[in-house]
Amino acid sequence: MKNSDAVPYGAAAPEEATEIREVQHFAYCPHRWGLIYIGCDWRENAFVCRAKLVHERVDRGQAASLRGSIVERSVQVYEDDWGLFGVLDALEMKSSPGGAAIAKYGKRFALTVVEYKPSRPRNERALFADRMQLLAQKICADHVFGTDCAACFYYADTRKRDAVRFAEADFAALAGILRSIADCRRRQRIPPPNRSALCSGCSMKDICLPKAGGEGCESC
Repeated sequence: MKNSDAVPYGAAAPEEATEIREVQHFAYCPHRWGLIYIGCDWRENAFVCRAKLVHERVDRGQAASLRGSIVERSVQVYEDDWGLFGVLDALEMKSSPGGAAIAKYGKRFALTVVEYKPSRPRNERALFADRMQLLAQKICADHVFGTDCAACFYYADTRKRDAVRFAEADFAALAGILRSIADCRRRQRIPPPNRSALCSGCSMKDICLPKAGGEGCESC
């Protein structure tokens, strides 16, 4: 589904735009998002450190050639109608006469947004959060480059890719997340904690205080 064909479902740009990585945090756990972006707190654990190591090469921002394609790393993107901005791990460009014109190279390319992950999540909620992050990246890349980008995950443990296609329901889910983020930010309220299987691996679990409760936001 092309982003240009999608309706933002009321996800007009909020007063303060949402960074793409916020989407992943909120979809994973709204309380975690609140601790980081409203409470301004952060903790790291082995899982976070592993992810940082995987991204180390990507974050250098150096272009490279891979399997006959050009790979640009740490590409900045945005989409004002959705109120999104952020950085792509990598943008793979394969020469294509019908692709997007890239002035830097004076050619047209078929584009693929590539998000690096240490491994494929076993938990469906974690996988959903990653998909929402990738969709937000694709929406922004589609806008910046004026084309329908492909999208995939690259899993470091298996060194394999997982191509992802998005449906209308995915766009609707992302729009709902953005509305909830905007509401929580406006109210300056951290969504209440919710115990789940994700808690054991969360880097914020020591400060989460899951027994404390809290005042939630609309749709949180």
